[in-house]
Amino acid sequence: MLINLKSGAEFYLDGLVVETILSHFSARDLALLCSVCQTLRAPVQLAAQRTLVGLVRRLQGSLLRHCERGSWITQLRQWELLEQSNRVWLQANKTAVTLVKQGEGSFVKRATDLSGHGFMTAPHGRMPAFRADAVNGHPCFDFDGASVLKTQPFAQPLPQPITIMVVARARGDTTIIDSLGPSSGRFELCHGYPSGWHPSPEITITASGQDASPRHSLRGSTRGTGDWHVYTAIFDHRRSEIFVDGYCEASGKTAGGNGLDGLSIGCDHNGVFYLTGSLSELRLFHCHMATPQRVQIEAALAHRYGISYSSAPSPTPSPSKSRSRFSCAPRAAARTAESY
Repeated sequence: MLINLKSGAEFYLDGLVVETILSHFSARDLALLCSVCQTLRAPVQLAAQRTLVGLVRRLQGSLLRHCERGSWITQLRQWELLEQSNRVWLQANKTAVTLVKQGEGSFVKRATDLSGHGFMTAPHGRMPAFRADAVNGHPCFDFDGASVLKTQPFAQPLPQPITIMVVARARGDTTIIDSLGPSSGRFELCHGYPSGWHPSPEITITASGQDASPRHSLRGSTRGTGDWHVYTAIFDHRRSEIFVDGYCEASGKTAGGNGLDGLSIGCDHNGVFYLTGSLSELRLFHCHMATPQRVQIEAALAHRYGISYSSAPSPTPSPSKSRSRFSCAPRAAARTAESY
């Protein structure tokens, strides 16, 4: 590659050398190169694309054409920020958990935080069971209504916005995740708080209060009937949202203003409502995840675990309607519950 310097001098670089150098640059550095050297613009965009593919692969996402926004450098920068915001990542994978044998079963003694932040997860009381090949050939943590995992406490409670993604199944009035303990402010993803009694309440998120019933919450339409779902809970004051399998089920109001001091997985923070169900993956991001990144991670999770998912863009809206490219229409019909 022949590069013309501002001084008028010419400088030749081998293409492989250029590619190797650019592969170590951040999106911000690549953008700077584009602005100061016109000759490098095409190689820089190619390097950004290749780096982006590798980054999304590390996050186990899927690049989808209809989610593309801006140049490769712009997209790389968005994914870099998302990776930096990933605070907890738990996965039911034999390479990421420590198991103990009890009788014929295997139980979870410790789960490694794949985000690199070191929030190791350990049982608090009874250990959840480890089930191999539980969902589309992948394992899961099985919660029997008395077992729970807790992360180590965060150094400082995380303020909102916070995005939590969970691949789980739940049955009945039950909590999937919440904050750390009785002294914590509530930060709950659950099937519960019914307006009227029902054996399988709808999905709800709330970050309101501590011991008393929450004053603020968002309620979706998916009930706790034992199906596997990709749940996404975005806690962001009046911009809070719930997504289930790619469908927006509630948005546009606050779930409460609490921060998050750690995670109880399989139980509410007061140790009353335990999870009857299973969990295969949990990711926590300290951000309000943008729609393109959310869809591409959710779609990859759904594909991995064999869960039905819709990531198709909605029809082009009229000027008077929302310009979102993704559908927030409620699910057409509930799926048949699996038996435990």
